[in-house]
Amino acid sequence: MLKRKTMLDEKLIKVLAKLYRFENGKYDLQKSLYYYEIPDSFPEKSKQILAESGFEINKIVQYSHDEVIKALKKCVETENLEQKVKNLFFKALAEGFHRGLQPLFSYYFAKNMPLHTHQPFTHPDRSYEKGKCPCKICGISQNQWENDSKNLYDLYIGYCRLGGYTELLLDLEEVIQSPEIKRDKNGEAIFLQLLDLIKQAPQKETSSELIARISKAKILPKSNHTSRTWLVRILAETGILPNKLSENYSIFNQFYPYDQRETWHEVLFEEAPNHRVEVNFPISAWRGQLGIKEEMAKKLLEV
Repeated sequence: MLKRKTMLDEKLIKVLAKLYRFENGKYDLQKSLYYYEIPDSFPEKSKQILAESGFEINKIVQYSHDEVIKALKKCVETENLEQKVKNLFFKALAEGFHRGLQPLFSYYFAKNMPLHTHQPFTHPDRSYEKGKCPCKICGISQNQWENDSKNLYDLYIGYCRLGGYTELLLDLEEVIQSPEIKRDKNGEAIFLQLLDLIKQAPQKETSSELIARISKAKILPKSNHTSRTWLVRILAETGILPNKLSENYSIFNQFYPYDQRETWHEVLFEEAPNHRVEVNFPISAWRGQLGIKEEMAKKLLEV
């Protein structure tokens, strides 16, 4: 578990944006991950910020499925964590604090997920290296290495993991240790504005068209294309944006096994006009005519 008591500040994130680039990465074949080196050309001021922060730029961690599952279930026992992740979500809307997006999914995934051991996912058209097979319940591999430092940076810039990933544990452990945060009423107001905007969707509007319309409306302060994309996907995961394949789908209500999600994904893939179209369940199964589900929006607003 990370021992840092505060979240990363904006200065450090900007430095990490310069560091975590393809040209600074080296691929470790044995561990199947990238680690990063500070180039000679790196600005001295940036080096100083890194040094003063104490941030470890390559925290390489080996994860075991069964241990991750136990740790996730322990995380959700933390008092007031549900309210904290909701508050972070509204902070993300109000301030463009992209780090606040992921915890909402991580919490409900972990809360509703059954305690289980690794059960291999099988598929007639897929094969996996030893230890790399995802679990049919949660999707997490039996064993894997991760660069937690780079993964954490990704969460800060708004890139989310909506499924069975070890980053959910990384996410919740940091959130648990971070300072308490009050509900942002401005964030709630922006959320309601966003819902009103979605309700105006043309019947055949797709998620990409919705994201473009949100961008044009400029109702999300300091948002960018990455954060808007993952925000819309999270709204689909919560069921605020319903989908045609599972009428009452919502991570608020229950857990959806990896093998079932893969089945839905394959249905969408077959329906896609061509195989270059990005397909992501459940958001790809939303269209404007489905609108929003008010009861799910109210659940998010609950205090």
